[in-house]
Amino acid sequence: MFESSPDITGIVIQICLLLLLFTAIREYAKKSRLPAEAWILISGIAYGMAGRYAEVTWLPAIPLNPEVVFIFLLPLLIFSSGRLIRIDILKMEAVPIAFYAVIGVIATAFLIGLPMAYVLNIPILHGLLLGSAVAATDPVAVGSIFQRIKIPEKLGLIVEGESLFNDGTTVVLFHLIFGLVLSGAVFSLANTGLNFAWSIAGAFILGWGLGWIAAKLLEIWHEHHIFFPITITIILAFSTFILAEDIFHVSGVVAVLLAAIIFAKKQHLRAEDERKVENARLFGSFWNYISIIANSFLFFALGAETGAHSFSVTLLSVVAAILIMLASRCLVIYPGALILRLFGHGLPMTWQNILNIGGLRGALSAALILMIPHNYPYREPFLCLAFAMISFSLIIQPLLLQNYLNRVDLTEKKGL
Repeated sequence: MFESSPDITGIVIQICLLLLLFTAIREYAKKSRLPAEAWILISGIAYGMAGRYAEVTWLPAIPLNPEVVFIFLLPLLIFSSGRLIRIDILKMEAVPIAFYAVIGVIATAFLIGLPMAYVLNIPILHGLLLGSAVAATDPVAVGSIFQRIKIPEKLGLIVEGESLFNDGTTVVLFHLIFGLVLSGAVFSLANTGLNFAWSIAGAFILGWGLGWIAAKLLEIWHEHHIFFPITITIILAFSTFILAEDIFHVSGVVAVLLAAIIFAKKQHLRAEDERKVENARLFGSFWNYISIIANSFLFFALGAETGAHSFSVTLLSVVAAILIMLASRCLVIYPGALILRLFGHGLPMTWQNILNIGGLRGALSAALILMIPHNYPYREPFLCLAFAMISFSLIIQPLLLQNYLNRVDLTEKKGL
């Protein structure tokens, strides 16, 4: 008889127990004001604290591996979200999405990085590295709240579109500043601007092309069994990300997002099609499950890493980081809305408030900070502050957002 390795057996048992935990949390979270993702994060924090402070030695460590997040989980999550985006509505709201996802991210990096450099008494460029890492918003917890309370489709697209596209902007900006910090090179606005433009534009071209090719490949095969579109999409998500990041040196996040949008449109696998076509429904169910499982593992690992981490920063710096994060979001959303209004894309105040409160930080920020080498002098305080900001935004802000959505006049949100 084949005997399995004790390590493999333990890993399988651990995965099964986590899946059971996630299932229970998502079932009971239906009656909670907090979204399931927040409860999963809290359970992860308790798990990490039990191993560290209660000395529960039999609990295995669950490290938040940045390579696993960046190369394995991120392409799956981006593709799953991208397949639901409709190009016609995306075009209608392209200006506010692009504004907040590009200009908003750059502004946020400076609005967080500059004051944090002062608080931590570190060089400005190093402060900008922290600011760029936590500049992206995460749509997962907000999306679970939107499922309970109906909001206008355009507003939902702006929230999700900003969160998806600003992931790509954040990754590109972080790597640019990261390279300057480690190399000690002199900052060049022209070179940095060109590199940034190529990372985004090149990703659009690559993602569009690969999504079109994958859709055409299915048309040529004339195979309608659900196995083929699911298999092709898995290959498409990973190959697009790897080609973008390792070969063409453009944004893998943006490339995967465009590939998902184009593929889903040409193969009629978008949200509105999933209610009509059996294969589209099965395709949607598969990717919904992948998204839920990936996010669950991601938030639990983030919580476990936070709970097990030894915080080497002062309480004052943690409070300052959270307040600066909240203030930066206000300074991006409200003045940004005034600028958009000048160009004929005004947003109701209710929408602005939802965008402000719903600007949650997620595991991408932690993954970017974890990618910093261990010999970097500010790695530990950056980790502590990033964990604190992410935990606050995923636990406290969803409560504030749901409370606001319950009180606000929903009819006010139905249009401009």
